[in-house]
Amino acid sequence: MKEKNKKKVFRLQEGEKILKEVFHHHIVIIPHLIACFFILILDFFLMYYLFLQGWWGVALFVAVIIIVGFYIFRLAFLYKHNKFIVTNQRIVDIEQPGFFEKYLNAFSFDKIKRSEAVVKGLGSMIFRYGNLKLHLKEDVGPFELYKVAKPLRLQQFINELLQDNRPKSSQKDLKPMDLIMEEAGFLNDGQKRKIIDLLEKQLDKEESKRD
Repeated sequence: MKEKNKKKVFRLQEGEKILKEVFHHHIVIIPHLIACFFILILDFFLMYYLFLQGWWGVALFVAVIIIVGFYIFRLAFLYKHNKFIVTNQRIVDIEQPGFFEKYLNAFSFDKIKRSEAVVKGLGSMIFRYGNLKLHLKEDVGPFELYKVAKPLRLQQFINELLQDNRPKSSQKDLKPMDLIMEEAGFLNDGQKRKIIDLLEKQLDKEESKRD
């Protein structure tokens, strides 16, 4: 996967407006929060024993609380600042691995062929999260956004934007078959299979009429 237009600051361009902000699903931080919870429970469970040890036991008890509190704060901060933004002109992926480090990848609509939602596993189906792939016109491999909430709905939203932002002149020059194939690029696998089934049924009906 190639990185495109990697910068450190996100600014809206002229005439650009934000349509949607998409965060990672809560599933990415829940295991960390559960681990912090059990560490705090263990710390308070050992509080009486630690206090009996003198000043170092008290210091250890307080240090665990401070460290866990800072870790939760850092976790919440990074969760809020790692996101991707859909505007009326482009899609911007914002990556913030630390407090003082931020990167972004920006993809204008004319550089994107289509988006594809990938939902795998029972947990992804139950909690409604998955990956979103942006298939680019210039790159061989897609740009992938991991563990986003409601990926199927997001895929449909982005594909509709891509379709609305395609040049109208290019659609007129396409042959009917080319136009159908281009439109099929905006569908997911299930929708494509449904169209194939409908076409097969239509062909069967036409053949039966000829006979």
